[in-house]
Formats: sequence, C-alpha cells, structure tokens
Amino acid sequence: MKQVSTFFSLMAEFGSAEIPLEAMCEKFFGLKPDMAKKRAASQRLPIPAYRGGTQKSGWLISAQDLADYIDKQREKARKEWDQVNVA
Repeated sequence: MKQVSTFFSLMAEFGSAEIPLEAMCEKFFGLKPDMAKKRAASQRLPIPAYRGGTQKSGWLISAQDLADYIDKQREKARKEWDQVNVA
C-alpha cells in the first residue's frame, strides 16, 4: 500500500495550501495562538509564517513548509529510535 504524502494529508485536513497559523499552532508547535502570533511576528517559528495580505491579515503557514518540517521531524525521530533499538 502506498503512503499518502504529508503534504496531501495536510491539504485534506486543512483544505488549503495556506494554513491559518491559529488552526495548526497547538497541534504541530505546542503553542497557544497568542504565543504563535508573537513568534511569527519575530520569525521565531520552526518554519516561515507570512501574512495573507495586509499587516492586519492573519498569519499563514505554507502546507508544503509544514509538510517538510513534519517529515524532517519524523526522520530525526526514526534515526534516534534506530540508534536505541539496534537489532
């Protein structure tokens, strides 16, 4: 069975390639929306955040950037797990 890509899974979950920061920050970064917005404003999130239009627009995250981040985290965890669980 072929694995569905992380990007397409995120697209299915959020329905867009641009994900509102508030919709994903707790699940993927463990941050409450207010803290996530503060970090986005100073570019201190693990991935880039951007505004959709004006300075008053909400913060957005690219589904591709988030997918790449998740895949890297999973790869890192797999390497650490393999080191501990040597066959």
